[in-house]
Amino acid sequence: MKTLLILIKVFVIGALLIISNGDLAMSSSENRHQFFEEYTTWLSELFDHSLVVVGYVVGNQWLPNPQQDLNVEG
Repeated sequence: MKTLLILIKVFVIGALLIISNGDLAMSSSENRHQFFEEYTTWLSELFDHSLVVVGYVVGNQWLPNPQQDLNVEG
């Protein structure tokens, strides 16, 4: 439940940043169209970057290698 709320907050804050940085008045249909284009582009890029991060995490070996036991001389 907390994760869902965090995601909703991120999406809402992202939308507000796009509106404020683009100086978009949502009462105009042209501005709404521009907002939806920019918002969907932002969501697409966010998804693509998430895939890169998940791919990196999945590709790492997180468990110790059993072949490399404690072969320490000393």
